[in-house]
Amino acid sequence: MDFTDRLACSGPPPVFSPDRKLLASADGYRLVVRAADSLAVVCLASCLDRIETLAWSPDSDHILCGLFKRATVQVFCVSDPEWACSIAEGPAGVTAARWTPDGRHILLTADFNLRLSVWSLVDQSCQYLKGPKHAAAGLAFSPDGTQLAVMHRSDCKDSLAVYDCSTWAVRAQWGLPTADAADLAWSPDGGCLAVWESALYGHQLAVFTPEGECLTAFSAYKEMLGIKAVSWSPSGQLLAVGDFEQGATVLNHVTWSPLAQFQHAPVITGPPTVVAYAEEVEDTGRRILATENHLLYGRTGSRRPPSRPGSRPGSRPGSRNGSPVKPGLAPEASMADGEGEDEELAVTKSRYVVAELPVRLPLLRPPMDKPNPKLGVGSVAWSHDGSFIATRCDSMPHAVWVWETRSLALASLLVQARPVRSAAWCPASNRLVLCTGEPKLYLWTPDGASCVHIPLAGFRASGAAWHPDGTSLVLTSRDSFCVAFCDAL
Repeated sequence: MDFTDRLACSGPPPVFSPDRKLLASADGYRLVVRAADSLAVVCLASCLDRIETLAWSPDSDHILCGLFKRATVQVFCVSDPEWACSIAEGPAGVTAARWTPDGRHILLTADFNLRLSVWSLVDQSCQYLKGPKHAAAGLAFSPDGTQLAVMHRSDCKDSLAVYDCSTWAVRAQWGLPTADAADLAWSPDGGCLAVWESALYGHQLAVFTPEGECLTAFSAYKEMLGIKAVSWSPSGQLLAVGDFEQGATVLNHVTWSPLAQFQHAPVITGPPTVVAYAEEVEDTGRRILATENHLLYGRTGSRRPPSRPGSRPGSRPGSRNGSPVKPGLAPEASMADGEGEDEELAVTKSRYVVAELPVRLPLLRPPMDKPNPKLGVGSVAWSHDGSFIATRCDSMPHAVWVWETRSLALASLLVQARPVRSAAWCPASNRLVLCTGEPKLYLWTPDGASCVHIPLAGFRASGAAWHPDGTSLVLTSRDSFCVAFCDAL
């Protein structure tokens, strides 16, 4: 695995274009567009204020920059650097901005969810829709791009409207059997919509057709905190629901009854086939001084050169063979506290070892007198073909569970030394990457798990986003990012 040098980035994380050829990033007021394979700068643009959000148009020719403090959105064209567009909402303000599926309209949400504005880049016209219930949640386009589902609330009652994206007229609208609907999600084939209740009102989920017919209403339990995460499988045949009671339920699309209920207990005792990988961190006893451009090792100040210009090698992943997984080849710096330049860091190296059952996980007990406690399954993610589900329980943030859908059982458990900040499946294979805010990557495949050390001074990976073809991924830190190329894995 090769790593590029770190590049400046502030605000939103870098975003790959839908056609897989470009990578957009923001550095303060400046928009930078690079080639995805070489990171050569393709386009530069300056905005009126600090960029708060980035979004590519579906055709990858335009990019949207949200400047919400100015109630403004700026749009730039990659193929025509002279073309630019600015949309100002004035006193109405802007809290969210997104592209419509045709790539020729922009949907803006006003402050306090007062209205939705549909701006045309072709004729500069604008249409106004009824204000949504939420700014970011409760609003989604169908997978084919022909319909827009929006939650509304009036007179203390929830409703759901489906709009035609060609005319922006209402196709269907109906009341919801909810006290306070939280969000919605289209099935991958666009044949139905899942709508779930706020966690404060219990575990309730309903599935509707786009015409408003209720297909099912599901509730796993009563009088406790409810649903926290919902995710459709890539085929649309299964629906995974994570809840505040440390569980994840998988529903089938035929009878809408539970196929499996995965419990996240602090002590893992089985099944016997589960493989538990525990991160083992070793302090080499050395210290380094992280400077802006290189690492000074030990007392000699020797510098480790990269293997080739523009890239730095990381450790090679190992594989599972029934014994401890081989450690990474290159040790890297690990910072206990903040991130920055010109500071002394401890040199550590990590490896995975196969832990014996039972495995006891670190458990956080959040204060119950504060809102939004860190409890329950807050992340449910399917692999690209639906063979695996990765879940994370917020009260046990050091662990990631990987469940196999064929056997409906726990396949692997990853136990990290630090809380997991990001987990992302490769879009082309069953490969899972984890980030924990350390200068390391953690990779899992059905064949094994490995630790990859990032050879960049002071870089702590807190987020990861895969290239659409799975050959590389963007790693983000507090004020920078790099790209890891893993096509040789």
